Amino acid sequence: MSSHVNSLKKQIEQLQDEVERYANAVDRLAAELVEKEAQLSAAMAPVENDTAEMTSFREAEHEAGNTA
Repeated sequence: MSSHVNSLKKQIEQLQDEVERYANAVDRLAAELVEKEAQLSAAMAPVENDTAEMTSFREAEHEAGNTA
């Protein structure tokens, strides 16, 4: 019985170690995701500004064409 209990304790310890490794991996992935989202947001900001400027330019061009 004692060997069975010791075996179970060892299995529990191994499973706890495995859970710890997975938790650390999830934490690393979450940190990478946050970093990539920040990079994407920074990369998209100029595109959004360019699009807004182009829309304003086209609206002004259209209005100028209607008044001429």
